[in-house]
Amino acid sequence: MFGNGVCRLCPQACVIKEGEVGKCSVRKNVGGKLVSLSWGKVIAQSLDPIEKKPLFHFWPGSMVYSIATPGCNLRCRFCQNWLISQKCGLPEETVEPGEIVAAAKRNRADGIAYTYTEPTVFVEYALDVAKLAREEGLYNVWISNGMTNPEPIKVISRLIDAVNIDIKGNDEFYRKFAGGVGVKPVLKAVEEFHRRGVWVEVTNLLIPGLNDSEKDIRGVVDFVAGLDREIPVHFSRFSPDFLMKDRPPTPVETISKAVKIAREKLDYVYAGNVSHEAESTRCPECGELIIGRRGFTLHTVRGKRCKCGKEIPIVGKINK
Repeated sequence: MFGNGVCRLCPQACVIKEGEVGKCSVRKNVGGKLVSLSWGKVIAQSLDPIEKKPLFHFWPGSMVYSIATPGCNLRCRFCQNWLISQKCGLPEETVEPGEIVAAAKRNRADGIAYTYTEPTVFVEYALDVAKLAREEGLYNVWISNGMTNPEPIKVISRLIDAVNIDIKGNDEFYRKFAGGVGVKPVLKAVEEFHRRGVWVEVTNLLIPGLNDSEKDIRGVVDFVAGLDREIPVHFSRFSPDFLMKDRPPTPVETISKAVKIAREKLDYVYAGNVSHEAESTRCPECGELIIGRRGFTLHTVRGKRCKCGKEIPIVGKINK
């Protein structure tokens, strides 16, 4: 995944000099070889509902053991996990992959999520954990900003069962507010994971005045619909944080507008970080309630097939 001083893991393509680190702060050039500083340096562990990721069509109602190490290959000014993604203070202790899997099983989790920070920058460790997890019958999910090159995705896809990828905005948005090279690599990542048979869901965080115009929303919708209209899309409400504490939260009306626009072309559209009718899964053919949600809790479960006969794309079992 790496060249001699040139990191090929993500589209940032950092040229890293001897003794220095890349933009993620955890890739270092040591004697001409790029090494990971964050292998096993777990900074967060938590038991979460799978809906929190958010993944609504993958093992609904299940619990997932979430882990992260420090670092990120973006610099989002609105990051809600900036203390661990941007500070990059490495824990002293190393947590072996087997310890993570044991913790997941001890907590009766159904799988493991690589999340909170960007799993691409701790990919070696994540895959070491994922291999053991799969051997133990646990699923693996990847919660990502999508800034990952196609070759690493080829490797990741062999062990990851589902992904949620953020599509944050257009090229200007990425360069100005996220420290990225543009949106095209992210769209390519969505395509690559989908093409390789990994279950894909997409999140679009709407920030007032920055990426919430009808043109912005339709851009995301048109891309996803062109790939597969059954890919679930989550429009998530922005809450002020990090370097954007002075910007107001997203109005609920904006989320509702995005949901309405997306439903013109997509079968499964959701609202996130807000109480909304679009938290639940409905049949796109007849409107029947399939999975009712309040926050991360399932209150109604009809199964994977609607009474009208429509098969609802849901991977794995539904837990209630």
